[in-house]
Amino acid sequence: MSRIPTRAWVGFLLLGGLGALSLLMGRLFPEVLASSCPLGSDLTRPDRTVCELAFGGLWISLAIGLAAGGLSTGLGLAVAAVARLSGGVLERWVMRLADAFFALPDVLVVMVLQLAGQSLVDAGGGAGLGPFGLMVVSLALVGWAGPARMFRNRLSTLEGQEFVAASRALGATRFHVLRVHLWPALLPFVLAVFLSRLPAAILAESTVSFFGIARMEPMSLGRYLGTSYAALIYEGGTRIVIPAWALLMLLVLGASLSSQALGTSVRKG
Repeated sequence: MSRIPTRAWVGFLLLGGLGALSLLMGRLFPEVLASSCPLGSDLTRPDRTVCELAFGGLWISLAIGLAAGGLSTGLGLAVAAVARLSGGVLERWVMRLADAFFALPDVLVVMVLQLAGQSLVDAGGGAGLGPFGLMVVSLALVGWAGPARMFRNRLSTLEGQEFVAASRALGATRFHVLRVHLWPALLPFVLAVFLSRLPAAILAESTVSFFGIARMEPMSLGRYLGTSYAALIYEGGTRIVIPAWALLMLLVLGASLSSQALGTSVRKG
């Protein structure tokens, strides 16, 4: 892989800065924001400041994005590896299944999964999943198909290189080729795909939570915006909505910049 582009570094710094801020302000020292927030208290929750709610939501949104992005990337990688190791008819059917899942509307399916999961939880089921776990699983179930298709195509391209053909000619098995020759070359691509899942997962969760379908507690940025947008009709209501909206946009921008730049670098390398 060629050197990491400047645009990717900007994205990494943005993500890292937001992650550090959310950890420090949202989890470790929330009392600082409670006592010194320049934006004052939330109109609908007078016992909490706008800064507490916004940075607390940033932490939850980032954690959901990282967990769901990692899980969907892992699922996609496992499916692609099984498909390539199997080959033939099984590979074609697995990829057709992935294409069928990829064609589904992500947000709509997540909404259905959330409602079904919450019904199970209310009925005493749900396998112990809370709102956070339920959201991560829902996002991963709709997000694995794209990575699976990308990983399968990347593996197919890498397998066409001469050193892979030489290894096979010497008697190497498919699993040996995957583990020894393909995996090291695939790692940068795995990171790029993982980063590309971040903004998709964060936006899907925010949309579902904004419409009040997900029961995220503590609140994510999407749920905070969904429960606070009515404040815009009051004087000074923008001070409540704008910070959470800006943090959400910066989070998505950081993930998008790093994934696009890193993905371009990997393809050129």
